Amino acid sequence: EERERGVTITCATKEFFTKKWHYTIIDAPGHRDFIKNMISGAAQADVALLMLPADGNCWTAIQKGDHKVGEVQGQTRHHARLLNLLGVKQLIVAVNKMDCEQAKYSEKRFNEILKELKSCLAKVGWKKDFLEKSVPFLPLSGFEGDNLIEKSKKMDWWKGNDIETVYGKKLHVDTLYDCLDEMAQPPERKVDAPLRVPIAGVYRIKGVGDVLAGRVEQGVLQNEADVLFLPSHTPNNPCSGKVFSIEMHHKRIETAKPGDNVGMNVRGFPKDNPPRSGDVMILQSDDSLHATGEFTAQVQVLDVPHEIKPGYSPIGFVRCGRSACRVKKINWKMGKETGGKKLENPPHLKHGDMAEVVFEPCFGFVAEGFKSCEGLARIAFLDGNGVVMLGKVTKTQPKSYGNKGDKKGDKKGDGKDDKKDDKKKSTKKKK
Repeated sequence: EERERGVTITCATKEFFTKKWHYTIIDAPGHRDFIKNMISGAAQADVALLMLPADGNCWTAIQKGDHKVGEVQGQTRHHARLLNLLGVKQLIVAVNKMDCEQAKYSEKRFNEILKELKSCLAKVGWKKDFLEKSVPFLPLSGFEGDNLIEKSKKMDWWKGNDIETVYGKKLHVDTLYDCLDEMAQPPERKVDAPLRVPIAGVYRIKGVGDVLAGRVEQGVLQNEADVLFLPSHTPNNPCSGKVFSIEMHHKRIETAKPGDNVGMNVRGFPKDNPPRSGDVMILQSDDSLHATGEFTAQVQVLDVPHEIKPGYSPIGFVRCGRSACRVKKINWKMGKETGGKKLENPPHLKHGDMAEVVFEPCFGFVAEGFKSCEGLARIAFLDGNGVVMLGKVTKTQPKSYGNKGDKKGDKKGDGKDDKKDDKKKSTKKKK
């Protein structure tokens, strides 16, 4: 189907090596119809490679959009905003297709695009000093191989970028390989924190059994660990099992650490209530995380065509999990209407407002406070294919099951997986 449509639909992973690093590359969709799956892919990334074409499509990709005249927001702009929210702190930006008819390896064309691109990134939330100091902007031709591994001879004007990494290291980069090998570094991982593994997919493999794919968010996963899955696990309808084996890129490992994308053969869970994509796997001995009954989040309201009032229920996304989330109460907001001051208990929210909002998930959902687990606190709210709010969870309350518990298990999210197009992001670990 992807080949027929000419777009990426589902997230795919593949490993590759540089001299220093062992990477997992995540090919996440760029097409607006599959933005939900793009979020699932980008949520796993330590480093993002944001691509913009040098041909005429570049302006469409970064356009602001205007719902009043039916003009949609450009997908590169959309993705840049989401990457910032999802906490990807290392960004590489590439202007691809420099060999095309409009560009012809021209410095003028590259600088023209660069000016608009930097402005776009700043407007969607990336700090200007970070863009100037720590983000390399590269002219590439993926088809011809220019500036991928070796510096191009077709762009004599290209002198490279002098950058300072987010970890304070100063260096000069000419190519994409330089960025991946020299600039990018593994972020600090919470090895000693409670185990959190958002489940990205569940597969039945002949001769093996049930294999769950996911990325270790924090903590350490050992072989033969006793685990359970939230929110599928409830007091009266358990969803738990034992990890029998762990694999990474088809190689068996004994221990999975934060940042590792792994496949886990898990056995022993009830067949009538199996784990699902979007669940969060934790240790059975851990009682610090529960299905979320209510949560408070600090959010930024994006370009919405209407006012947001209590009762509004967009789809909330945290890592691989999703659920419709009803706005229960607006605690306060700040914006143009308030003159930059906090207004307590406002009746509604508008575009550009910053606010603290109490949400109630309509289906099984797991989120966690920002101080406990940053990955499970970053949240995006979608209405259709448009992102209406971005923010972070500050406080959660466990879901109450009453005396009877939940006999059928929690219903999950908003339904089926979506599908996807092209953008590259990557996660890494030391060789």
